[in-house]
Amino acid sequence: MTWQNGQTVVLQEVWRGRLWASRPMIVVEDELDRLALWFPKGTEWKAPTNHPARPRLENRGERLAACAARGEWVFRNAEWDVDTLILVEPGVGYAIWVSWLPGFEPWGWYVNLQEPFLRRPHALQTMDLMLDVIVDRDRTWRLKDEDELESFVRAGAFSPALAERIRADAAHAIARAERDEPPFAEPWHDWRPDPTWGIPALPPGWAEL
Repeated sequence: MTWQNGQTVVLQEVWRGRLWASRPMIVVEDELDRLALWFPKGTEWKAPTNHPARPRLENRGERLAACAARGEWVFRNAEWDVDTLILVEPGVGYAIWVSWLPGFEPWGWYVNLQEPFLRRPHALQTMDLMLDVIVDRDRTWRLKDEDELESFVRAGAFSPALAERIRADAAHAIARAERDEPPFAEPWHDWRPDPTWGIPALPPGWAEL
């Protein structure tokens, strides 16, 4: 199953057999060892939030952790705010995002810890695992959202064993960056989207698993 360059696909996050989030993205390249997806600024997508009948926790990590632990959430409309090229590899527990500031000024890399992706006929499926790594252009790095990962463990949504695996996958990505291995060594920040693509939109059936 291969997607064509320029085709819009849906990236679905799935939690315990239910849709958690849904994003439309444009296929840049679909190779055996890597899939590249374009997620431009201004793209509208569906994000999870707490059910309106529940008290709204102010802390984002605690709010999402409570939703995941209870198995109860609703969707909100969201708009993506950073031009992002997403690189995913089969069997790897993270995606590497190439990001730009306005005017396509390079903004380093963002490692999004997530479940290894699964291909479906209509979508790419994964699940965000909360922890992230920011890698600057000089290959220095820092962890992001450690508190959100801890919130998911405290709420019982993530097991301690899963948290350990997530941190190991983060260390794997960090080592690749420090060794300046691909994709960090590749000129992805010089890449530009096809100007005819525009902004992708969620197609009918975006919620179907």
